[in-house]
Amino acid sequence: MKFTREHLDILQRGIDTVLDYNPNAVKRYEEGNFPRADKVNDLQKRFCFDLFYASGVKIGDGIGTQGEIIGDYNDNHILTALKAICPTVTRRY
Repeated sequence: MKFTREHLDILQRGIDTVLDYNPNAVKRYEEGNFPRADKVNDLQKRFCFDLFYASGVKIGDGIGTQGEIIGDYNDNHILTALKAICPTVTRRY
């Protein structure tokens, strides 16, 4: 994994905040109770990136602000980190 421990911790805090605020998120995604659920091919990937966007954590290469991770990360790096952090969801719809 390309993410540093520090960056992974920032991401973890952001995801945990979203999950604390939405305790039924896993159940909702497993049951398909989210926008455009019928169009999803990879439920785990969709779940991970939806949590990421909801967390407000930004990945950039500019001046770091609170909640911004500075690094040269692409979508594959981000997804690998998110899969290590996010709960596993199983499609039940």
